[in-house]
Amino acid sequence: MKQFIMVLCFVGLIVVLGGCMEKERQQKRENVDFTVCTEAQLPDEIKAMIQKKKERPFQFTYSLQKYSYIVIGYGEQNGGGYSIKVEECTEDQNRIYVDTTLLGSEESQEEVKSYPYIALKCLKSGKKVVFL
Repeated sequence: MKQFIMVLCFVGLIVVLGGCMEKERQQKRENVDFTVCTEAQLPDEIKAMIQKKKERPFQFTYSLQKYSYIVIGYGEQNGGGYSIKVEECTEDQNRIYVDTTLLGSEESQEEVKSYPYIALKCLKSGKKVVFL
């Protein structure tokens, strides 16, 4: 019985320490330097991909030479005047984490359609992008 309790305590200790280590790994994220691109600043290949996907929400990355582009679209929206806030763009040793929020439009014209998206340009790192 004592051995069972000792094994149970040992397993519990490993679980608790594993959770602490995971929390420490999450805290070691650093901000990624990025630029928000206007449509005119985007390569033609990316503009074409956005045009094909714009009707529905989408997320993709595209790399050219020394830069990577992280593109997030919110699909067809009623009205115009939307903006997109970058909540997070951080990285750890293996991944880049991106979180954005679509901010509402003050225009409520249902006959007007818009296709809000954001394109972030950063140095190419080869890391996988995780959309939060």
